[in-house]
Amino acid sequence: MAERQPSKLHVASSNLVSRSTSAAPATGDGAAAGDGAPARIADGAIRLRAAIGRVIRADPALIAAAAALSEAYRAGAAPANPAGHLHDARSAAAYAASRMPATFAAAGRALSETARSMPGFSPRTLLDVGAGTGATAWAAAAVWPGLEAATLLERDSSAMVLGRRLAGHAASRSLVAAEWTNGELETADLLPADVVTAAYVLGELDERARPAALARLWAATLGVLVLVEPGSRAGFERIRAARAALIEIGGRVAAPCPNDAACPIVGAAWCHFLVRLDRSPLQRRAKGAERSWEDEPFSYVAVTRPRRGGLPAAPDPAPRIVLGRPRRRAGVIELRICAGGRIETRTLSRRDGPAWKAARRLGWGDRVPAGGSSGSD
Repeated sequence: MAERQPSKLHVASSNLVSRSTSAAPATGDGAAAGDGAPARIADGAIRLRAAIGRVIRADPALIAAAAALSEAYRAGAAPANPAGHLHDARSAAAYAASRMPATFAAAGRALSETARSMPGFSPRTLLDVGAGTGATAWAAAAVWPGLEAATLLERDSSAMVLGRRLAGHAASRSLVAAEWTNGELETADLLPADVVTAAYVLGELDERARPAALARLWAATLGVLVLVEPGSRAGFERIRAARAALIEIGGRVAAPCPNDAACPIVGAAWCHFLVRLDRSPLQRRAKGAERSWEDEPFSYVAVTRPRRGGLPAAPDPAPRIVLGRPRRRAGVIELRICAGGRIETRTLSRRDGPAWKAARRLGWGDRVPAGGSSGSD
């Protein structure tokens, strides 16, 4: 299940087209901060796929449950069961077989970008809320191998049982020895941690409950809070609302945005990423799919807390983001860039020298290196 290509950032309209390129840094800007993370994520993906294959077997009931669950996540639909998407042993197994690899891939990309924006951040503790069977914790352990302790909060006991079994096959000591806690985000005691994650959680909450839930997540955050949602318009709106609320109470955006300005995406458009991952034979059977790979769309935001407990006060100035596929013609490159709280169009030509050369290596979703965005609007 090693990733076939890195994530991509899109600004989508009502007509979603999955055309994209790498979002990895094209130059030295920020590259060192994420050194080793892609390889560790790839290794973690392989280990996770092997673990899932050891403990889960596909049968007709699992395949049916997996197909329904995958479609619900893709569509950003509310859970059909009042207890949530995960509510018994069958749904937990279906999730692990069909959705856990994609959740791991999406969370891995979000956390990698967060780490790249915070080169001095060396977290020791993790709190994963709405942990499911542990996909996001697997990703965090890959991005930050120095994690010493992990707490995973999950309301479904069946998912916890399966998550513990899977974690027993992990390479990370923090994951193997993780503390699993059965409880609800709205009421459980949240142990403060350097990194707090909540992947595909906000969409399962009633809209009226989200502000209080977000406040509880932020109160438990010592360093950075990372929220991941489906890459749908609704998922992006949940991320945008959470981002605005966290900035208002003093948070600083680490990724993916270039600053703390109001989001410039308006109208019918929405901003999201894609990450491509290999499908294991079990995952293909669970989904009734023929392709050996899939693209997982997701939106996310990482927000840091002002200095507390010796952790970084804020990320380094975040690089600007290329929005949309660069338009190339003879000797000219046109980029749409999210910068200064707006979407700008930059046109670079050969006469721009190093900036033009750097832009030639940029693709949809790439960070724009220092000096790589000059040129006329």
